Amino acid sequence: MAKEFRLPDIGEGIAEAEIVRWLVQEGALVKEDQNLVEIETDKAIVTLPSPYEGTVTSLHGKEGDIIKVGQVLVSFGDGIESTPPPPEKKDPGSVVGTIGEQEEFVAPSEAPKAILATPAVRHRARELRVDLANLHGSGPGGRITRDDVERAVEKQAVKGTPEPDAYGAVDRIPLRGLRRTIAKRMQEARQRVPDVTIWEDADITDLDSVRLKERKMAAEKGIRLTYLPFVIKAALAALRAHPYLNATLDDETEQILVKKYYNIGIAVDTSDGLMVFSIKQADKKNILELAKEISVLAEKARTRKLDLAELKGSTFTITNYGVIGASYGTPIINYPEVGILGIGKIQDRPVVRDAQVAIRKIMPLSLAFDHRVIDGVEAARFLNVVIEHLEDPDLMLIEGK
Repeated sequence: MAKEFRLPDIGEGIAEAEIVRWLVQEGALVKEDQNLVEIETDKAIVTLPSPYEGTVTSLHGKEGDIIKVGQVLVSFGDGIESTPPPPEKKDPGSVVGTIGEQEEFVAPSEAPKAILATPAVRHRARELRVDLANLHGSGPGGRITRDDVERAVEKQAVKGTPEPDAYGAVDRIPLRGLRRTIAKRMQEARQRVPDVTIWEDADITDLDSVRLKERKMAAEKGIRLTYLPFVIKAALAALRAHPYLNATLDDETEQILVKKYYNIGIAVDTSDGLMVFSIKQADKKNILELAKEISVLAEKARTRKLDLAELKGSTFTITNYGVIGASYGTPIINYPEVGILGIGKIQDRPVVRDAQVAIRKIMPLSLAFDHRVIDGVEAARFLNVVIEHLEDPDLMLIEGK
């Protein structure tokens, strides 16, 4: 009896996904729970297992194609040796299937040879329209590297020139994967939110002394102590004092939803693009706990191993573009949040203190906010609380978690 596996609704408002890699081929006999396909959706790569045992009669879509929730991914027939499960009574348009844990695929004899490449390399290959199946990897165990992909592009360039526009040659790169998700979210934020940005500087000279003093102790516990946990603590104090920054606006009901919990989103740069993970209940964690969680989640982001839960639920976001040398910016709000705090490059600057010029360590701050919910005065007061706590780290000690 023929069956169909449709792209399941994996929650959190997901409506579509990109096919990253097929793990089976047409004609293969698969077992129930055997991995079928890798998909990318809402910044996460997920492996979908088969809900059936049987023969794959048709794969619906190519790698790089976008498929909607509810559309058929795989068609099955009963294999000669298979024992199909009893037919389930479902509506014709229902979505079936479950999400499995992402794992390295071991190809059965019926499946094509597994392609060894990291998600970042696969993403780059899709950008450059390189078929990984045609490459021989130069990495350990035959793994395909980024250099292998780019060398393949150079060879293709020798054979033919890129398709030109009216003025000259151009590369045409499909908008796919994480970059496509970022583009959609940024466009949505700009269309929906009338945002305003204000800038101020924080003198973190005393905070720097505290961090340097405690950095060795943190390292002994395997924790890298950066400025970011202190910024989170300062932001939490400001969010408590100005709760409208920890809110969302429901356009349909015309209600401001002030969140009574504090999940801090952290933007991190990866080889595939910008990702935002969420530190849940950040107000209940101390500096070292925050530092450790930031390190773990940042590494998972860089290797594309974050799950959907770790990408969802933030109430206020912090982005640190200072690590790449930028001082000020106009960060785009992580919609539907109403505020985002940008951290700039920390520099030693001459400033006037008590009528004397002194060299102090300065952290530039940029606060973007949704002007429908927050007025400029409240935003300035919020930023002042952040600065007070960064300039006087003892306040964080007094307030504890």
